Amino acid sequence: MLDLIGFLNTGAMEAEKIDNAAATGLLGTEDSLSYAIVEIERHLHNREKWFGAIVAPENELLIADRMAGGVPAFTLAAGNDDFGSWVQILGSSDTPVIAGSVKFDAHRFMITATNSTKPYIIQIAAGESAGLAALIATEMFTEIPYIAASNNNDSGISDIMTRRVPVGTKVWARACCIGGNGTTISFYFGIHEYEG
Repeated sequence: MLDLIGFLNTGAMEAEKIDNAAATGLLGTEDSLSYAIVEIERHLHNREKWFGAIVAPENELLIADRMAGGVPAFTLAAGNDDFGSWVQILGSSDTPVIAGSVKFDAHRFMITATNSTKPYIIQIAAGESAGLAALIATEMFTEIPYIAASNNNDSGISDIMTRRVPVGTKVWARACCIGGNGTTISFYFGIHEYEG
């Protein structure tokens, strides 16, 4: 009986230690409990920044521009019932937006136009252009399905799930229109940045 009471008291003391302990969050040990909790908190409650296509891109450095008047949407062209070519949607100098941020993730999309009402699938991958085939082979990408009710669609904003990557990472997208050929889909996207 004393062993059980001692065990329960020790458990209560450990819980009290966790409740009262200071935590360093994203500036602490990656994948620790404190780190994971703050990562989730920042994903749910953060400052979102939105991007469209820059008018004059610079190599693979500056590809995106903050969404504002005169900033066009990105447009992807689908292949013949297959994925079209990869289009870079973030350059290595497009992030960080907020000084001191070290990671980011794509969080939401807003489709602005399609020229088909057939189903689309968009793939998003982060890395160098030379590594895109390997990212596809190892399933290291995100997929987003979309279908427009009409060619003049107002999709609203859709959530997406991507992994966090270091700022300065290039991001690419491509689209397939199921049963279509040469169709297009245009969009803006938002990201979250993190301090650790």
